[in-house]
Amino acid sequence: MKSPVKVEQSGSRGDPWKERPKDVIDKSLDHLLAMAQQYAGEGKAWQAMEIYWTLSEDHGRTAQGREAQRRLLEMAESYERDDARHLARAVYQRLSG
Repeated sequence: MKSPVKVEQSGSRGDPWKERPKDVIDKSLDHLLAMAQQYAGEGKAWQAMEIYWTLSEDHGRTAQGREAQRRLLEMAESYERDDARHLARAVYQRLSG
């Protein structure tokens, strides 16, 4: 049986976001947010939600993280309106910490 391929990051093994220039981080987060919005527009809610959660939980103090939180709240409200209360509740609970 083959062993899984390991992908290692170049440079330090610490938090990779701390060592990148702010403009690179901001641009990357902008792209992630745009990708999530594109997934949402294509009706791919789970893919969008996965990126929104990453932005919300890992970068919640950034503009992109706050926008992701807003989008997640909108998704939860939509689930609630569509009588998918179990999904809405899960999102509300995760957002509230």
